[in-house]
Amino acid sequence: MIVINPRNVSLSKDLIERYKPIQPASVGHMLEFGFCDPAIRPLWKTFKLVGPAFTVRTSALDSAVVHKAIDMAEPGDVIVIDRNGDGKHACWGEMTALASKIRGLAGAVVDGCATDLTEIEEMQFPVYSRGISAITTKSLALEGEINTQVQIGGIPVNPGDLIVADVNGVLVVPQELAPKIIEACDAREKREVWVREQLKKGEKLSEISKSAERLEAQMAKEAH
Repeated sequence: MIVINPRNVSLSKDLIERYKPIQPASVGHMLEFGFCDPAIRPLWKTFKLVGPAFTVRTSALDSAVVHKAIDMAEPGDVIVIDRNGDGKHACWGEMTALASKIRGLAGAVVDGCATDLTEIEEMQFPVYSRGISAITTKSLALEGEINTQVQIGGIPVNPGDLIVADVNGVLVVPQELAPKIIEACDAREKREVWVREQLKKGEKLSEISKSAERLEAQMAKEAH
């Protein structure tokens, strides 16, 4: 079956811009959910990727809906592809990356393989994948879904959810939680500036984080 739904993004451009300086690892200090399997890695050097998810689900051999999704997505969108567990066929390569770059898309996250590593790196288009393969999909147009809920690296992704990714990993921020999470991120970023200053002054990390205090309290409790 083929399912093609319209683009569904409610995130404001201002909110997306606020996330661009944020590192997924900073959010990892506060949240346990939303982080994709660490096996999904940047295809080339370090880069930052932030944008609303334009979701795609494909079968192992058929990537026709990927081409259609690229044509439907808008500048700044991130193509997010659920490969249904296939780890052999590459549904993303030079031409999909080039078409996406020309359209102004932010990047792609593939829960599966990509190909044409050299060409994609040369054009500097951000791509995350589980690996690289020389075996590619075909444009069969037999089945696939666009803008439905998918799963990437064990995390559910709805159309329009915010993708925040860097060399440390990929984070999925649900649309409805994005405004709340960014406020906590801003506070965390400010604290990290203060922590750096304290460490450079010679302060001990365990005292700044209060880890020493907590450890002493636990040891005292265990002693009784």
